[in-house]
Amino acid sequence: MLRADEEKILWLFENYSGYRIAKESGVAQSVVARLIIGDRELKNVSFETASKLTECAERVIRDDFKR
Repeated sequence: MLRADEEKILWLFENYSGYRIAKESGVAQSVVARLIIGDRELKNVSFETASKLTECAERVIRDDFKR
């Protein structure tokens, strides 16, 4: 199921590198970088991109919790 959670995405941006986010989410590194530095607003990305970033954040949180 596709869903987007802005809070989780912003947490992901604050805690992980753009490279890792791009690699694990499947979102282009240039898009991730522009979002992180603020050249592109999160509200302007496609729902699919926001969903991929949300899934990535949830996976990272789950994997870190297991450690």
